[in-house]
Amino acid sequence: MIGAMRRPTVSDATHEVMSRLERVERALERLPEAPECAVLAADVAALREALQRLERLERDERHRLGHDLRVPLNAIVGWTHILRTDAAASSTVARAVDVFDRNARALTRVIETYSAEVAEMPGKELPGNSSTPSTS
Repeated sequence: MIGAMRRPTVSDATHEVMSRLERVERALERLPEAPECAVLAADVAALREALQRLERLERDERHRLGHDLRVPLNAIVGWTHILRTDAAASSTVARAVDVFDRNARALTRVIETYSAEVAEMPGKELPGNSSTPSTS
């Protein structure tokens, strides 16, 4: 689709907030020395630090989610390769099925945990989280 806009990310929002904080800092530097300006400057500095902590938390959370998804998928891909290249003895197939089952369940837990965390976040309701029962 030509001209489709991408969805804004947390990084976009933090960049915008950081830019606004920088504008406020520059405006405060131009104001005359006043106790109120010092208080505002301290508030801006605290907001900048909080925003940087938020960026680190987001990065760490994305890293954790990627790791939690990648580990079970790597096991599934590895065993798929073994089944394709091995003579597929019944014991090998049975072991592969166990690995597939265990890792599919692990992925399901990761997705359920992530979905629950997102559902607990304040903001608008997510698709599929309606309180009205589904008729399908």
